[in-house]
Order: sequence, then structure tokens, then C-alpha cells
Amino acid sequence: MYHPHITILAERQMTAHRIAEQAADRAAAARLASGPLPQTAARLAARLREHFNPDMLPVQQVLALAEEAGEFTAAYRRWAGLARRSGTWHDVEAELADVVITAYVTAHVLGIDLDAAWRAKAEVVFTRGWRQPPPAA
Repeated sequence: MYHPHITILAERQMTAHRIAEQAADRAAAARLASGPLPQTAARLAARLREHFNPDMLPVQQVLALAEEAGEFTAAYRRWAGLARRSGTWHDVEAELADVVITAYVTAHVLGIDLDAAWRAKAEVVFTRGWRQPPPAA
């Protein structure tokens, strides 16, 4: 049987090791997330290819994008008081960020330059005209 002090020291050592691992994970995540969104999406897609079947990745990402959009909608409903439970504005922000990140990763996986695509679409939106306001009563 071990002396209680040895057990305490071993637990502290394990805790210190866990803390060091978490710090390394945070540093790796910060490196992964640094830079413009298209480059971050490329790095995330590369990581996904390490863990998932690359042939299925396009389908997975399209489904993930739909899932994230649903999670954003649910977070907004909770915040707006339109759901059974309440939610925070931080949840809304975080879920919308998930949508944007997942959209960029999905675009990368599908070979779409999302920056070029949204710029082209914005040009169409701003040049197609706007709905006429209703007549004054």
C-alpha cells in the first residue's frame, strides 16, 4: 500500500501533466485559428482529413453546415424567448461563428473560393434593385 503523501504527489503530478497538455492544446488551437479565414478553413479541412474518410468529407461538411445553421437558429430562438428554455446572446454569437467557420471549411472541401463567391454574389445583390417601399397611407 502506498503512503498517502505519495498518492497526493502522484495526483499533483498527473494534474500538472494534464494542465501542460491543455496548455499545449490551447497553443495548437491558437496557431490553427490564426490568419485569414480561408487559410484557417484549409488547416481545419486538413485536420478533418486526418480523422475522417476523405472521400466522405464533402458530404459530411454539407451536412455539418446544415446542422450548424440549425444550431444557430435554435440558439436565436432560445435567446428571443421563442423556445421552451432560454439562452444567451453569447450562444447566438458562438453558433453563428460556427456557421461561418463551417461554411468556409465546406467551401474549401468542395473547392469553392468562398471569398470570391460572396463578393460576386454581393455585387449581384447590390445591382439587382430593391423592392419598392409601400405607398404612404
